[in-house]
Amino acid sequence: MSSKPTKRIALVDAGRKPEIIEAVLPFIEDRYNLIRTDERDADYVFHSCLGYDVLKYSGIRIFVTGENVSPNFNISDYALAFDKMEFGDRYHWLPLIRLYCDAYATLCNPRPAVEDIVSAKEGFCAYVMSNLSDSASERTHIFDLLSAYKPVASGGKWRNNVGGPVVDKMAFQSKYKFVIAFENSSTPGYLTEKFAQAAQSNAIPIYWGDPEISRVINPKAFINCHDFPSLEAAVEYVKAVDADDTLYRQMLAEPWFPNGREPDALKGETIERFLDNIFDQPHASAYRRNRSRWGIKSEKRLFDMAFRPHVHTTGLARQKWRNLTRKKKA
Repeated sequence: MSSKPTKRIALVDAGRKPEIIEAVLPFIEDRYNLIRTDERDADYVFHSCLGYDVLKYSGIRIFVTGENVSPNFNISDYALAFDKMEFGDRYHWLPLIRLYCDAYATLCNPRPAVEDIVSAKEGFCAYVMSNLSDSASERTHIFDLLSAYKPVASGGKWRNNVGGPVVDKMAFQSKYKFVIAFENSSTPGYLTEKFAQAAQSNAIPIYWGDPEISRVINPKAFINCHDFPSLEAAVEYVKAVDADDTLYRQMLAEPWFPNGREPDALKGETIERFLDNIFDQPHASAYRRNRSRWGIKSEKRLFDMAFRPHVHTTGLARQKWRNLTRKKKA
């Protein structure tokens, strides 16, 4: 019989496949017996940004996201997200790059011998992008600029020029000297798997997204478009590295993390401590959201907007009528 403490957890608002939340659970599964439940009185509720079903649950709420969405601490007691901020014991920065375990391990491990990397390269640059909408215009711009210099192999659904979407992204990217690693948007802290998968391919990432990435990743190991006044200027540097074998090899020899040291915020034990603090407290003491009068009122408004729009609309109409009546009396 397990001696581990039992915790009843629910997973909501994360889509049909809650992969990001599932990627967080291994940080605590060794120390707790996690029992999945759909019961509304689940002790802990892991939730993401794809709905408001979390409002139906009374337990301690933990927000986890793989999208560039900030947590709402009126709803959530705790959060793991992309924002670079501090909020007592309620928040920890957890970029998506950390949850792709195989790719992240590449960043932590010593790099292969430079000669081995170079011998596997067959082409100039690769790009795998399948998001056909809601995508930053910078992604199209960098592709066009680089393609004007040399052909860029596009292996995703977007502008595919290799005979169809590739099955094995890592194998495809590994054949190229450079890999475009552009995020959907540019926000401090928003650092996804795109960079780690380019690194996993033993390519030099051409990166755009998190303007503060160099605080986490060694700037000598990749081309950071945020270091240049324009994408045109960044591409000129790509050309210089491509033409200079010595410079290219120097970049391949650099560790991914500054001084070869994994940042404390991304270490497994740091993330474990954040989660342990939630689960080790007496359950009643672990709540952080405002559950008094105004917290209840705020949550009720959100609940009505999500699940009872007719009630919400009627309430707005009544409030508008009251305001008009006050003005007439004044």
